[in-house]
Amino acid sequence: MKNVLFILLSVLLIAACNSSSDELASPAGSTAINSRSQQARAFHATLAAALNPNSAPTACSGALPLALLDYTISGNATHLGILNSTLSFLHHDDCDLNLETATLSTHVSGQLVGANGDLINYSGEDVINVFNFLTGNGPNGPITGTWTITGGTGKFAGATGSVTLSGLVDFQTLSFTATVDGTITF
Repeated sequence: MKNVLFILLSVLLIAACNSSSDELASPAGSTAINSRSQQARAFHATLAAALNPNSAPTACSGALPLALLDYTISGNATHLGILNSTLSFLHHDDCDLNLETATLSTHVSGQLVGANGDLINYSGEDVINVFNFLTGNGPNGPITGTWTITGGTGKFAGATGSVTLSGLVDFQTLSFTATVDGTITF
């Protein structure tokens, strides 16, 4: 009797597994189910940015003649791991120095690349408080920004999201460190 019960349970289990597979298949006339669904996920990164002396300068508008170079970015990011600093970068699309507010506003675009080659594209605006730089009151100034995730490659193809950046610019080396927090959907 135990053998018959075991065989019956085995047949029911196999039938249930086959039934589950069939439920994932698209019924006639309906759209196929994606193998992966887009999900919003928390995103966090710690970044260190250094000037890329090989980049072409971007001229800024404003009261003083100023041009900005691009940055290479190193660090670590959720869903990417350790960043490939050779391929991760920040480009200044344009910039404006406002002496009245002692701020340098920059429109930026770039990419963060993981060790496996998957990348996230972004664009946005960064604002640097340059009061200490203009007055000689200190070697640092805060940087804040908002970036929009505009796609990527690998598992980040079609990615979207929004993140905020908060950090500190070193006016002596023109480098910066920052944390980035927000949400990415992929």
